[in-house]
Amino acid sequence: MTAGVLEAILRARVVPIIRTSSRDWAVEAAEALAASGLGIIEITFTVPEAPAVIRSLRTRFPDVLVGAGTVTDADVAAQAVDAGAQFLLSPALSPGMIDVARRQGVLAVPGAFSPTEVLQAVERGAELIKIFPAETGGPRHIRAILAPLPQARLLPTGGVTPENVGDWLGAGAAAVGIGTALVGPGTGRLDARTLQARIEILRRGLAAR
Repeated sequence: MTAGVLEAILRARVVPIIRTSSRDWAVEAAEALAASGLGIIEITFTVPEAPAVIRSLRTRFPDVLVGAGTVTDADVAAQAVDAGAQFLLSPALSPGMIDVARRQGVLAVPGAFSPTEVLQAVERGAELIKIFPAETGGPRHIRAILAPLPQARLLPTGGVTPENVGDWLGAGAAAVGIGTALVGPGTGRLDARTLQARIEILRRGLAAR
C-alpha cells in the first residue's frame, strides 16, 4: 500500500496542503483541488474536526489520495489512520507517528531540517522526508543535503510557491508541499478563480522540469 502512495506522490511531485481554522473553508478548498485534477490533498490536524474532513473526502473522492499533516505523535497518527488518511506528515521526526504508520501500512513522511535529522529519518525507514521549514535554507539547502545523502527523497515545505516550484525540483527535491501560496490563507471565502490561476501556474512550473 505504501509503495503505491509513494509512487503517486513522486509522480505528481506536489502535495497541496490545506491549513485553516475553518472546517467549511477546508472542505471547499479540498473540493476545488479535487475538481481541478490534483490527485493529492493534505489536511493538517490544525483544521477543526480534521478526522471528519479526511473521512468525508475519502468517501466523496475515492480517486484522490488524502493525507494528514501536522501529525506530531502516536495518538494523532492513530486518529488520522482511523479517519482513512493514506499518508501521514509531521513537521518533525516523530517516532510515534512512524511506528503507527508502519503498523498500519500507511506511508509516513517525517519532518527534518539538518543532515543529521534526515539521516535519522532514513535509518528509521522513511522513504520520503519533509524538509521544514524549507524557506529557511531555500533550494540550496536541498542541494546541500543531497550531496552526502543522495539516497534521501526530500519534500520541502514552507516557502514553495507556484512560481518557484521549478527551483526546488531543480535542486533535487523529489516532490514539494505547498500550502498558503496555492490555496490561500484560509480566511473569508475561497477565491476559486484565484486558486485555479495558481494551479495553472503550478502546472506550468511542473511541466518545465
